[in-house]
Amino acid sequence: MKIVSYNINGIRASNRLGLIDWIAETNYDIYCFQEIRANEDIARSIFLDNEQISLLDEKESENLESLKKYFKFYNCGSIPGYAGTMVLSKIKPDKIEYGLGEHWEDQEGRVITTYFKNLAIVNAYIPNGNSRLEFKMKFLDALTKYLGILRNKYSVICVGDFNIANDEIDLTNPKECKNKSVFLPIEREAFKKILSLGYIDTFRQLYPDKREYSWRSYRSRQVNLPSTNYNSWKYRIDYAIMSNRHNFKLIDCEMPDLIYSDHLPVICTIED
Repeated sequence: MKIVSYNINGIRASNRLGLIDWIAETNYDIYCFQEIRANEDIARSIFLDNEQISLLDEKESENLESLKKYFKFYNCGSIPGYAGTMVLSKIKPDKIEYGLGEHWEDQEGRVITTYFKNLAIVNAYIPNGNSRLEFKMKFLDALTKYLGILRNKYSVICVGDFNIANDEIDLTNPKECKNKSVFLPIEREAFKKILSLGYIDTFRQLYPDKREYSWRSYRSRQVNLPSTNYNSWKYRIDYAIMSNRHNFKLIDCEMPDLIYSDHLPVICTIED
């Protein structure tokens, strides 16, 4: 099974860059998207949900046939054009849960959990702490409680944009970022607290010494630009973490360099 986690930084922008074509081409089992930044009606129209084939051009019709394989779940929140998550799954979940239960009132559409027998997949978009650090820390506290309870009942995979670089190896400028949200001690401690519940960082488990990043600025990807310090800032802030008590085998975790967002997807491969 291949599970994709991808902060697409706006469903409309990523679609213009070819996101839907990529989904149709890759045909993975589960896609967990963060930062939809659109209401559910717009998200459904972009994902050709309930569209008539006769009204579409040839390429759209091909994509529609591919997207028909998936059950689609949206948590777009109540703030227009902000945050939001969604899930595409070839496998019909036994149950869907939005938010963090009693631990958090999810007005921004930040969490979807899909349940498949004894497996729970949590798709989470952790807040950015640049302007709302207190809000971010409260969210992380609620997520920690939620994942702790889940782990007692299910094998758990939590994927998403955590907006935290865990260690110095996970960003290019650790000294310059020591007082910057993404690498603040309080944020890193919160991430480590989640791991201490009995979770592993799948990428780091497989590649303990590998320097690879899941976020880089759009500007840094443009060719023929002079090299600047700004262009060199990169972070690994997108994760697939999984409970260390599970009924499957971790095969791989990769972050292919794609063009559809300023983030890269995290693709986790597991085997029953």
